[in-house]
Amino acid sequence: MTTLKDVAKKSGVAVGTASAVINNKSWVSEKTRQRVLQAIKELNYQPNQLARNLRTQRTNTIGVIVPDITNPFFPQIIRNIGALAHKYGYSIILCDSNEDYQLGIEAFHVLLDKKVDGIILIGGVVPKRELVKYLDKKHPLIVVIERDYGIPEIATVVVDAIKGGYLATKHLLDLGYNKIGIITGPLDDDDFYRGSFGRYEGYKKALEEYKISFNPEIVKQGDFSLNGGYKAMKQFLENNSQVQAIFAFNDLMAIGAMEAIKEKGLRIPEDIAVVGYDDIPEASYVFPTLTTIRLPKAQLGRMAVEILLNHTKKKPEFSIKKVLPLELITRQSCGAPLKLKSNLKWRY
Repeated sequence: MTTLKDVAKKSGVAVGTASAVINNKSWVSEKTRQRVLQAIKELNYQPNQLARNLRTQRTNTIGVIVPDITNPFFPQIIRNIGALAHKYGYSIILCDSNEDYQLGIEAFHVLLDKKVDGIILIGGVVPKRELVKYLDKKHPLIVVIERDYGIPEIATVVVDAIKGGYLATKHLLDLGYNKIGIITGPLDDDDFYRGSFGRYEGYKKALEEYKISFNPEIVKQGDFSLNGGYKAMKQFLENNSQVQAIFAFNDLMAIGAMEAIKEKGLRIPEDIAVVGYDDIPEASYVFPTLTTIRLPKAQLGRMAVEILLNHTKKKPEFSIKKVLPLELITRQSCGAPLKLKSNLKWRY
């Protein structure tokens, strides 16, 4: 088996210099680097990754837990996590909790056992009580995307969900709708509900600004799925609530709601307007096209990796919270005047 000593001998450098090239150290000259790389190629040298991990106490891996890999909101986040991680020599281990706390907890334990250098949680995939157990122990940095657990030892990357809910609701109010129903995420679980809480508060804030009383009877609970939005919208229609518009707390539920409206023989937006949240790719292709709040999905993923990389470089960013901007994307489903139906964007 070819060893590092063989590579050093063939390229005419010290073993330490050959090691520095393999570990991408900046102090090695480009001429020397190329000579060592050529020797590695000719000798077909394969570094002993396990030995390197034991020596450096690092695995060059990042664990990622996603709540639902089939939800089109998450792939762009994951792709950008993987791309930036790969650029800096890291691999990712991707786990899908399938919206199940127990699976999320099991995945979390697996990643800890594998000694990953950091863990990125997307949404509320692990309950807060489980995370708190590990905070008094030596653990990898945890970064959470789009969920604020309120734990100082955990870094957070989110958008301003209150503003997002406010913008979606205000847009409908500005268009003259004053009976706006909402389809939320689960309301009977504290951790899950936190994912809906900001949007819910933004909705109520807009109503208050327009001096419209909050009506709990036009609040329906969904589960962030197509079927959840469809079933919640069916409840609106069967109860004769006569809502003029719907704000769904994600695009999948908005698209499900649109199907229920069409099935009833009603028109969008002439009879009921619809606004979603996330701006998944499908929002541009349904008919009518869906007005929604766009989240910076690529930036959410990259920011989480940057925080982890800073931590591994001995620049810890505990207690950090990054809040990213979002956009209102106006399309056909909200019934905006024709002059606003050209994919206009407002950035906040």
